[in-house]
Amino acid sequence: MEQNKLNTSNTTVDVYKKLKKLEDIVLNKDNLDQDINNHPGIISYLKENTDGSTWYGADVLITSQISEDAIDWKRRSPSRSILFSKHAKPMAWLFIILSSIFKDQIDSVTKYFFYADLTHAANQQTKLSKGSIGYRDLMYSVIQESKRYL
Repeated sequence: MEQNKLNTSNTTVDVYKKLKKLEDIVLNKDNLDQDINNHPGIISYLKENTDGSTWYGADVLITSQISEDAIDWKRRSPSRSILFSKHAKPMAWLFIILSSIFKDQIDSVTKYFFYADLTHAANQQTKLSKGSIGYRDLMYSVIQESKRYL
């Protein structure tokens, strides 16, 4: 039993360290736009989806343009969330990165809460800034929200 607690603690510390590194990248990396635009997950998703969406998973849709299909999709289930943002591509990149960082922290059930909470945080920050928040600040606020899952 004690060994299991130790492994959980080590995993949490590892995730925290990865989040701190991600924060530094988001806030300080000069060529972050290039990393985002060249990420294989982003490139692949955009090739397959030309509707303005940039990421979909766990009942969350990230999109740069609201379509009737997206509104209808959301209307069919109250548990679904949409992140509508001019920063859809950077947010998709962030969700992909956070997915890999938290792969051992979230499971097939908690992922729905995790991504919904991240989406809610991003939507709240966008609303509070009246849409003027920069993508790096928006990403940073979502990283802060993700720490609740440590």
